[in-house]
Amino acid sequence: MADRVANRCFVCGPDNPAGLRLRFVQDGARVRAEFVPREEHVGWEGIVHGGILAAVLDDAMGNVFYLQGYQALTARMEVRFRRPVRPGEHLEVRAWVAAEDTRTVTTRAELVRNGEVVCSAEARFLRSSLREVGRAG
Repeated sequence: MADRVANRCFVCGPDNPAGLRLRFVQDGARVRAEFVPREEHVGWEGIVHGGILAAVLDDAMGNVFYLQGYQALTARMEVRFRRPVRPGEHLEVRAWVAAEDTRTVTTRAELVRNGEVVCSAEARFLRSSLREVGRAG
């Protein structure tokens, strides 16, 4: 069942015809994916819309949990846009757990182009929002 929970997700769902279809993989304690924005992802002419970049960062942080078998809901997220991104540029998104306490888990993510962080985010997830995703057996 876990494989079907996010099939329509805008960022990573393989069954969303309008989606980005990113493929997240675990890399140690981090998750990562590659992303090449297209022309239809622009806001201002020639610049990728910040909402698209924020969605990619948010989904990366959610996949920190999802790839471990948990569904999580973002309670709060702050995004920092450092450099403009243009369609066709090759980006890598990375996310990881930065801190935990009894009530919350804080994650961080970054979009990297040629070794330079172009956009980053920090999000907080309430532990009560973490739900185990059913596994098909």
